[in-house]
Amino acid sequence: MVCNVHGLIFYSLSDLLDRPQTYKELYNLRHSQARNVVERIFGVAKKRFAILRETNEYPMPTQAKIVSACGVIHNFIRTYDPDEVLEPCEPEAVDTSPAEVIGRPGTGNIGGPETRRASKQREDIARAMWLAYKQELEQRGEV
Repeated sequence: MVCNVHGLIFYSLSDLLDRPQTYKELYNLRHSQARNVVERIFGVAKKRFAILRETNEYPMPTQAKIVSACGVIHNFIRTYDPDEVLEPCEPEAVDTSPAEVIGRPGTGNIGGPETRRASKQREDIARAMWLAYKQELEQRGEV
């Protein structure tokens, strides 16, 4: 079963077992997989560092430094105390409805030229990804 929510496509296990048939399917599959990884990473970070669970009033550059510092500390702990294991956690559901997004820094109306540029870039990435995928299948003899 494929579910399209807010332009993002989520795949069920049976769909993941089938190969993508178009460059758009491949792009959406890989985008969905990457998003899942990122959500798990943030889940681990938020579980370990309380500062990431709370809203704050720090300026955006400071917030970026906080996230980076938490990543460095996490990696240090993983390197020097590899036996420490955090219990797995599920990513939190995030409401990203338009009403929720309005007013956040870095958001707002994006003009037509920027939308067209981003769409073209996404299309170029998807097509390049598809060509590399097809070449890999040919090298494996799976075409």
